[in-house]
Amino acid sequence: MNNNSILKDDTKIKVRSLVPAVYYTCVKTMDSFAWEEVGDEQEMTYMQLKYMKAHYPRYFTEKWLMILNDEVLEKLKLSDIFVTEVTPSNMKKFYGSDIEAAQKFILELRDDVKARLVNKVIAAVKKGKIENVKMIRMLENELDTELMQFV
Repeated sequence: MNNNSILKDDTKIKVRSLVPAVYYTCVKTMDSFAWEEVGDEQEMTYMQLKYMKAHYPRYFTEKWLMILNDEVLEKLKLSDIFVTEVTPSNMKKFYGSDIEAAQKFILELRDDVKARLVNKVIAAVKKGKIENVKMIRMLENELDTELMQFV
């Protein structure tokens, strides 16, 4: 992301689904979008996202969709809805056995936050804070990293 960049209405922005079966038709352009599975990505224009946020904010406030662009999140005043840093309090999600809640938390993270999470998870596994094998396997899968060697 270039801090000096200027967003134009036709700038393409990636949008990821955080829940299955999300559908949207932009009444301004009549373009239709479908996110069938969690993690599916579609490209929308900045103008379409502005319109969607103005007229249908629940797509973002209910965390159905996540915009994969910090600048757009800022401009649309959506930055505080999505986790931008993993805190010690957030890390506790991985210490228990609620795999589904932990996986949902990871899916809602932007890619740059996920990348920073890997080292924190490795440290927690090494210290024995994360010891549930199912949790470790889920973390390996979602973070694309090997953790069992640290158990």
